[in-house]
Amino acid sequence: RFELAEPRCGAGGTPDLSLHQTRKDAPVNRACSSLLTVNSADQSDTSPPGIIDRRFTKQLRQFEMNPRLLAVFLAVICTAGFSSAQNAVTLPDDGTTRTNLGDDALLEWGYTTAPGSTMLFEIWKKMPSTGIARKADNGTFEAFDAWQGRVEPRDEASLLLRAVTKDDAGQYQLATTFNDGTSDNKERTLIVQFAPEDTTVTATPGLIAKEGDASLVLTCQAGGIPAPTYTWTGDNLPTDATQDAAAGTLTIANIQRAAAGQYTCTSDNGIAQLPGDDPAVLTNSVNVQVQYGPSTATITRDPADKVVQWSTVTLSCAVDAANPPATYTWSRINGTLPTNADQDRVAGTLRLKSIQPDAAGTYQCSATNQIGAPVTANHVIDEVEEATKPPPTTTPKPVTTEKRQTPAPQTGSADGAVIAGVVAVLVFVILVAAFMLGRYLARHKGDYKTNEEKGDGEDADTALQNGDPNHPTVKKNKEWFI
Repeated sequence: RFELAEPRCGAGGTPDLSLHQTRKDAPVNRACSSLLTVNSADQSDTSPPGIIDRRFTKQLRQFEMNPRLLAVFLAVICTAGFSSAQNAVTLPDDGTTRTNLGDDALLEWGYTTAPGSTMLFEIWKKMPSTGIARKADNGTFEAFDAWQGRVEPRDEASLLLRAVTKDDAGQYQLATTFNDGTSDNKERTLIVQFAPEDTTVTATPGLIAKEGDASLVLTCQAGGIPAPTYTWTGDNLPTDATQDAAAGTLTIANIQRAAAGQYTCTSDNGIAQLPGDDPAVLTNSVNVQVQYGPSTATITRDPADKVVQWSTVTLSCAVDAANPPATYTWSRINGTLPTNADQDRVAGTLRLKSIQPDAAGTYQCSATNQIGAPVTANHVIDEVEEATKPPPTTTPKPVTTEKRQTPAPQTGSADGAVIAGVVAVLVFVILVAAFMLGRYLARHKGDYKTNEEKGDGEDADTALQNGDPNHPTVKKNKEWFI
């Protein structure tokens, strides 16, 4: 058996590895025990801190009598299981970034590098293959065209994405190549949170229920990230109704007519709406109808006192309440309705016209709206008092009296005759004046000279005679205009 062994792991690394005060089932330094556990447990550190994995018990027992062999064995195991720090891309958290719609998102990555190693080239992309930006070891950051103005480098390897949209949600990757030729990449998820929208309500089995139904379930749903919770309100919300805020359901059991009315669902996930968003998308209202049949019926009579032969009697039937409205059917117990009976199934009336003594009896009204059982009411007409038949009513023809009116003086005709006479006189005067003027002008023509008198040439007759020797001599006459 051995009491103390001080083997040293022959590998570089930070922190330095050592194993001190090793005894069977005794605690060992966490650094080496962890490595032993990792190598023997498929890359998972499942052993409690400071306890050598039980899978090494058999091997260790082989070296109980030889501490030196045990030290060599442990050194080999530590050397094989621990190498120098590797170049890797790291995530400072669980790899998830949550940002409200419209805000900026910081996508965080980091590095671990082996001694002497540096980053050579890195590229960010939105999975599966959309390039965002790249950066070389000299520190030059270049955003690709579609992302220019929206992304900026931050810290060692992080990326700032400005004014995120719903389409920005998804997986993002940083892939890095180091100067020793190694490479690594890590992905992180961007969740874009936004207020509820498009709130809808469905009803099972429907918005029209019947009194006595087992249940009615209203379900509210809305978009939004994170998933909204829901609150139901209503003026007639039953006290025994149950709500599930996460599922958005409102369950009303044993439906009663008092449950009819408007119900409103409001969705909320803690994310404020953006300026300009419509608050109405956060709520939705529905109207629940409850159908029920009539419970009682009553009959009234007009006239309410005695019934006299040859008169008209009206029986009116009504129910306390019904949804939808009830319809009415009249019958006569132990008999048929009189031939001159007239019933209105909607108004619920029965008119007995020119009633006769044989119309006495029991009349029954049955009311129903197909919801539940019909209800009935009876009315008894004990007797019909006999009376002399009134003479037939005749409507006298209206006497038309012809009323003669004295014709009004025709002042308009007299005035027209006067005007016509004046016009005729004026026309006559104008004609006479025109005649006289013509006579005057004819008698006073004035003096003038002809061409012959002026010596300008022969007159027309002389010219004709001179030109034609056979032309007879023309006798000149004077003409006078009278």
